[in-house]
Amino acid sequence: MNKKKNVYLGINVSHGASASLMINGEIVLAFQEERFNKKKNFSGYPKISIEKCINHAKLNHLIIDEAGFSTIKSPVFPFKYPLDNYFSIKNWIDYYVNGFFSEKIKIKKIITFFNTLKKNKKIVGKYLDYKSIFKKDYFGNYDIFRKLQTTYLKKQSKGLIKKISFIDHHSCHAYYAAYAPNIKENKSAILTIDSEGDGLNQTFWIFDKKKNILKKITESGECDLARIYRFVTLILKMKPNEHEFKVMGLAPYAKNEYSLKVYNDVFKDILTVKNCRVIHKKRPKNLFNFIYEKTQSHRFDNIAGAVQILVEEISSKLLKQINQKYKLKVFSISGGVSMNIKMNMVLSKLKFVKNLYVPPTGTDESLCIGACYYLNKKNNKFLKNIYLGQAISDKVINKKDILKSINNKSKIHIEENCNHAKIAKLLNKGEIISIARGREEFGARALGNRSIVANPSIDGIVQKINEQIKNRDFWMPFALTILDKKHKEFIVNEKNIISDFMTIGFNTKIKNYKKIINGIHPYDKTIRPQILRREFNPNYYSIIDEFYKISKIPGVLNTSLNLHGSPISSTLKDICHTFENSGLNYLYLDDKFLIKKI
Repeated sequence: MNKKKNVYLGINVSHGASASLMINGEIVLAFQEERFNKKKNFSGYPKISIEKCINHAKLNHLIIDEAGFSTIKSPVFPFKYPLDNYFSIKNWIDYYVNGFFSEKIKIKKIITFFNTLKKNKKIVGKYLDYKSIFKKDYFGNYDIFRKLQTTYLKKQSKGLIKKISFIDHHSCHAYYAAYAPNIKENKSAILTIDSEGDGLNQTFWIFDKKKNILKKITESGECDLARIYRFVTLILKMKPNEHEFKVMGLAPYAKNEYSLKVYNDVFKDILTVKNCRVIHKKRPKNLFNFIYEKTQSHRFDNIAGAVQILVEEISSKLLKQINQKYKLKVFSISGGVSMNIKMNMVLSKLKFVKNLYVPPTGTDESLCIGACYYLNKKNNKFLKNIYLGQAISDKVINKKDILKSINNKSKIHIEENCNHAKIAKLLNKGEIISIARGREEFGARALGNRSIVANPSIDGIVQKINEQIKNRDFWMPFALTILDKKHKEFIVNEKNIISDFMTIGFNTKIKNYKKIINGIHPYDKTIRPQILRREFNPNYYSIIDEFYKISKIPGVLNTSLNLHGSPISSTLKDICHTFENSGLNYLYLDDKFLIKKI
C-alpha cells in the first residue's frame, strides 16, 4: 500500500446522496447515487457510489486516510420527512398542513414508518439494524445512526479506511464554496444558505487564500429563505425539494408592481438581516399556513415573483452588511439557495461586489466534495471541471457494443469516424443532437458530456425538444453554451464573472440576442450560460466552434440527456435507452459514432 498519498472519502447521506474521492488535494471521483439506482434526487446511504470510490482506491493500491460523513445530526436517511424523493404533492400537504410529524403523533408515525421500511429492502437496503434502533430512545438519538453508518462503512471498506469522522453540514458547504471555485482574490466572503443542516441554515465565513484559513464569523438557524421558497413551490402545486427551479422560471412572467404587492402583503416582514445574520423579524408560528392563507387571493405568477423578490432582497442586504462591516468585495456562495441563478445575477450586479463565485451544483450532493476539502485542508486544489462521474464504458467502445445496447437494431444506422464538422452541419440544418462522451457531469447541469444540443436561432426548436424529449413546462427556459471568445457580443458581463457551470444569470444585449433567442428566458431576456473555455471541454468547444464557422452563432442550446423525471444518463446502456425511448433522431457517441434512427 502506498501511504505517501493523502486520500479522503467524502459521503453525503442527505438529499442527492453522493460520495467523492480525493487524492493529494484533487477530487478525482464524485458520484450521485441516483445515477446508479435511477431514483432521482435519492436520499439515503450512497452504497454504490461509495463502492466505486473504494474500488478505485484498491485498484491504485491506496489506503483511505479518513472518510467523512457530511453531517453530525442527520441519520442514514432523513426520517423527519421519510425518503422525500418518494413523497407525492399530497404527502407534502399532509406533512405541512395535517401535521404528519406533529408533536402529538410523531412517535407513532415514525415507528409505523420504520416498520414499513423494515419490510421493504428494495428501498433501504440491508444495512440498517432496526432491532437495535427500537431498543433505545432512537428519536433524536443521532449516536445510533452514526454507529450504524460507521459499522456498515467499515464492513464495506474491509479495513481500507483508517478513520471515520462526522463533519458539520454547513462546514462542508463552506469548504466547498471556498475551494471548489478558482477564487483568484486573497480574501473573500463565503456564504452558505439552505433549508437546514445540523440546526443551521445560514453561515458567513472569511476565507484567507494566502494563509489557507477559513474562519466562521456568524451563523443562523432562522434563515427561512429556502423553506419559504419550498412552501411556495408546494402552494403552486409543484413538488418541494425538486421543482423550486420552476418557480424561479415562472417569476419573471409576473409584472413587478403585482409581485411587489404580494411581497409587501405576505413576505416583507418575516425575515430581516442583523449583524450579518438572516434572522426572524415577525415569523408566524405556523409559517406554511400563514403563507398559504395570505396567497390565496393572489395569482400564481405574482406569488412566484414575490418570493423571488424576498430571496433577492434578503441576500442583497446580507452581502451589503458584510461589505460594510468587513470591507469584503468578493463572495462565494453554496447551499441550496445558491442554485437560484436570478438571485446570483442580482448579487453580481451590486456595485460593491467585485466578483461573485458560484461553484457548480451547490445543493447537498456537493457536500461529499466539501467533506473532502474539510478533511484535507492543506493543499486543496480547485475543480478544473465537473466531469467526475461514470464513464460511458470501462473499455474502448466499438460498433458491437453499441448494437448490444440497442433493442431495435434494424431501425438505426451507425456512422463511424464522424467528425465535429459533420455535427455542426446537422445543427445548422436544425437537427437536435444528443452528445455523450467520456465521464458524466457531477451535479444537476449537463455541460457537454451528457447533453442534448440544438441551434438556438431556429423557430420552434424549444417546443420540438419539449414535445419529443423533455416534456418540460412551457414557461421554462433552456440554457445556452457559448464560446468564451464571443460571449460578450451577446451577454452583459462587465465584471468578467466566470460562468463555467450555468450558476449565474446575465442580461443579454438587445442588438444580438435574437441569434440565441431560444437559449434565453422568453420574457425577461436573461440567460444562464455556460461560458465555455476550450481547456474546460476541448471536444465540446470544437463542435460549437465548427458550428460558429458556418452559422456565425457561437453557441448552442443545451439541456441534459435524460428522459423526463429521470436522472442524467450515465453509461452506454443508459444513453442508448434514453435515445431509443425519446424523440431524438441523432446520438453522437464518444466523438466518433453518429447513430441515426431510420
